[in-house]
Formats: sequence, structure tokens, C-alpha cells
Amino acid sequence: MAKFELEDDLEDINLMPIMNLLCLLIPFLLLSAQFIQIGIILVDTPRKSRVKDKKKKKDKKVMGLVIDITQEGYYVSTKKGSVCPERKNNGQPCIAVVHAGGEKKYMYDKLQKYLYTKLYKPNYKSNRDKKDGTFVDWGKVTIRPQDQIEYDVVINTLDAARELPNEAKGELEGLESGSLVCSFKKPQGKKEWELRGNCMFPLAALGR
Repeated sequence: MAKFELEDDLEDINLMPIMNLLCLLIPFLLLSAQFIQIGIILVDTPRKSRVKDKKKKKDKKVMGLVIDITQEGYYVSTKKGSVCPERKNNGQPCIAVVHAGGEKKYMYDKLQKYLYTKLYKPNYKSNRDKKDGTFVDWGKVTIRPQDQIEYDVVINTLDAARELPNEAKGELEGLESGSLVCSFKKPQGKKEWELRGNCMFPLAALGR
């Protein structure tokens, strides 16, 4: 009986086609990728200032701007009290929410215009020129959201308090470069963030 010996010649796998395919797919992968820009909003916690000299403390003019975000809308107050006492006495917020299409909508544009008309514009010139009546906490605001207030509402409220409305261009003198852009930037080689542009109340603190 004849014997047959099978000799199997094992050859290396040719990976060149797969490598070529991968080289073609990598550029398409990079082109289809979406690069996300991360923005930073600087907020702080409310602090109590300690002043040894009580007389100096009394001489300082403090605005103490506070925006309370409730389920009914915005309550705006300063150190002197509510900015809209007539509405608060009736149990109404300064700027009420609007119900449309079964959804609750906060009026960010109205809040921005309200802060600008009632608080920022009347005190802009004295604070810019550092004359009598300058607020030591100019540009600061405390945001106090109630429980169950959505994150987006808080962020949009911060934006409304920080950015100047478009009419400020024609009403306020001395705006830098004529732009209403307000931003925080960290200069190269420095650790501290710097405020750039024209802002309303950008130094925000979150409280309860």
C-alpha cells in the first residue's frame, strides 16, 4: 500500500490590504470627528467681609444685588430691599415665568433689560469715573436658585446678568472698542483670570 505524505507549506498572512484600508479610514475618521470647545464660567461663593474699622464700613456704598430664581420667576433685590416692592407685596415676582406650549419659560431678555435699566445704567457713570456714590461691589451679583431649578436656567440667568443689551452701545459712553463682548481670559504665564470687554454684572456668586 502506497504512502502519501502531505507537505503543507505554511505562508505568512498578508496584512498589507488591511493596513492599507486602515490608512484610508484614519483621515475620514479625523474629518468626521467633532471637536468640542469647553467654556468656563467663573462663579464664587458668598463671603462675609471683615472690616475692623466700622466707620470705614459705613462709608462704603454697597449695592448687594441678589437674583432669586423661583418656580414663579425672578425676584430681584439689593441691600435696600426689593427692586419691585409693589409686585413683591402682591406675592408676584419682578419677572414672572411664561407658560407656552405646556412648558415653563424664564424671560432672560427681560431680566437683562430690567437689570440694565433699573440698576446698571443709572449708576454707570459714577462707577466708571470713580466719583462719589461708587459701589464697592460694582459688577457683583449673587444668584440664589430654588430647589428643582434646572441647570440651564441658572447658566442663562448668569449670562443675562453678565452681558449688556444691544441698546447700551448708543446709551453708554466709554465702552471699550465699541463691543459688548464680555469674557474671562487667562493671560499666558499668569495664574489669575482677567475680565475683558464690556460687562454688566459678571462677578457672580451662587448661594442658597
